[in-house]
Amino acid sequence: APPGGSAPADAPIFDPSVLHEARLDLDPSAWQSLRDNYLENQYYAANLSIDGVAVRQVGIRSRGDGSRNEDKPGLKVEFDKYVPAQEYYGYKSLVLDNLTQDASMLRERLSFLVFEAMGIAAPRNAHARLTVNGEYWGLFALVEPVSKPFLETRLDDESGTLFDYEWRFPYDFSWLGTEPSEYVPLPFEPETNEDRSDVAAGLVAFVRAINEEPDATFLAAMAGRLDVDRFLTHLAVENALAEFDGIVGDFGLNNFYLYEYGAGNRFVFIPWDKDSTFRSGTWPLYRHLETNVLTRRLVADPAKHKLYTDAVSRTVDEFLNSRWLQPQLETAYQQIRSAALADARKPVTNAQFEAAVSDVRSVIAVRQGDVHAQR
Repeated sequence: APPGGSAPADAPIFDPSVLHEARLDLDPSAWQSLRDNYLENQYYAANLSIDGVAVRQVGIRSRGDGSRNEDKPGLKVEFDKYVPAQEYYGYKSLVLDNLTQDASMLRERLSFLVFEAMGIAAPRNAHARLTVNGEYWGLFALVEPVSKPFLETRLDDESGTLFDYEWRFPYDFSWLGTEPSEYVPLPFEPETNEDRSDVAAGLVAFVRAINEEPDATFLAAMAGRLDVDRFLTHLAVENALAEFDGIVGDFGLNNFYLYEYGAGNRFVFIPWDKDSTFRSGTWPLYRHLETNVLTRRLVADPAKHKLYTDAVSRTVDEFLNSRWLQPQLETAYQQIRSAALADARKPVTNAQFEAAVSDVRSVIAVRQGDVHAQR
């Protein structure tokens, strides 16, 4: 039987200190069909092993929004799709990220390290060579799913409602009215408690307060629904990372999970899909904060404005700099380089891969100075 494990947080498949070996075996016609129909969420049966530890009869499907790819498909693995209650290191699912939207193949791994260092719980993430039916299929990332094991180990609560934010239109936390269907299942898709008739109630009340609470009581009202300082720190890390597709991204809200604690009405944001980071060494300190109702109203308060600014500075002073993050980059780069160069299905050339790594290096080198020049 595949390893269950009482502590999924320790699952060795997410150990970043090793380049993992993932092997998929399935009917060749099924693999061809998955690639031919890569825009569909059709599941196929396969056997998976990671570092020699096997799990049989799992379901795999193509995954991703902009990253869907027929040559090098991103994959979602469901361990209990065909075998009820089957788990792997305590998880029901796993993401095999195809790394096709980041030529350096390192941005998300480095970004999650910075979030963690700043006290923001982020999914575990490690690189792997993927072999399908004996053929090397390229360099992938094994990404811990944001699911009950993550919630339990990182947030100490798994009884609440987890929403996966699915980008469908530019949204900024504006009030869309009292109809739950305006919010759920799009853009906020419930991943837990999805069968409850009132699953959207707390979310709708949260959005209403963001929009309609008077200025005088706004901070107090938000404090009852959100760890405001933690949220502003999350926002600050995205800015320090020069991310263009996050909470105040170029396309509205994106790339996060929203969790409502089981006790109700308190929310926390969880970072996800961080391949749009390290875009430039120079990045406006307050970029797009005015484009989102929640962020605009929070930083209108001088004390919260200062907390946000200080958090950006702390991120670059302590972590996102040549001293702390550069060695992490070099270690990861040395680990993945030969597998990345041998990856014939990546959508970039080897020269573009090397150039992208250099780009990330140069962003890390200058972010600290750029932030301080703006203070």
